[in-house]
Amino acid sequence: MKNFNFILWIILLDCLCNCSTSASVSNNNPSEILNIKHHTYKTVNFLTSDGLKVYADYYSSNGKRSPLIILYHQAGYSRGEFRNIAPRLVDLGFNVLAVDLRSGDMLNQVTNLTQKEALKQGKSTSFVDVIPDLEATYDYTKNKLKSKKIIYWGSSYSASLGFYMVSKYPQDYEALIAFSPGEYFQIENKNISDYAKDIKIPVYTSSARNEESTWKPIFNSIKSKKQFYLPSKTPGHHGTIALSTFYDDSEENWQAIIPFLKTLK
Repeated sequence: MKNFNFILWIILLDCLCNCSTSASVSNNNPSEILNIKHHTYKTVNFLTSDGLKVYADYYSSNGKRSPLIILYHQAGYSRGEFRNIAPRLVDLGFNVLAVDLRSGDMLNQVTNLTQKEALKQGKSTSFVDVIPDLEATYDYTKNKLKSKKIIYWGSSYSASLGFYMVSKYPQDYEALIAFSPGEYFQIENKNISDYAKDIKIPVYTSSARNEESTWKPIFNSIKSKKQFYLPSKTPGHHGTIALSTFYDDSEENWQAIIPFLKTLK
């Protein structure tokens, strides 16, 4: 029943977020598909500059010297997007911080606690309003968790915001991973591709096949080391959810990104 509810959420939220692709979804138990060790996490919180409490799940099995990936969800989602993605990243040798941004909602029966707090405080929850959340997350990983290598991983709108963040703070991040970015908004009257020109770190981009035109101008603006991947056998999916084991074609996407991840160790 839980898997069925998850699938309904995916279908509904894909429509709301203009995710136009579709593929078969597996009804198997995700713990059977993953075939990896179980990794525990703890839910932490920290304050933004505008006084909002941000919540995140912290997977720390690999010790403080290991690189840390910050996972940011797509529109209408929560940190629940990563419940069967983060454990595999841990198995690959990374620590993970899966963050609830104030622009989002419940997914996979995981409530977006940051959005809940924002609504309670009467704060706006548009895409660009999450920038203080992103800044506070970096400060937390650097100063509280003492992470030495920090990787920004965004999905859809948060992927686009990644180009802004790593251009504004060029010394802070080791790499940028962007699933289904696009020119969804402007920041300070500049397009996302304008920020992409200033990036000096490695960038990995992926999306559904029919989304290539959405992010290609951004990708073409990048002057640093970069690579992209489009599914070869299926239409693919919008955002990082393409790696979810609920999709039959998730392994193809994993095998594409794993070599890039290994360069960041």
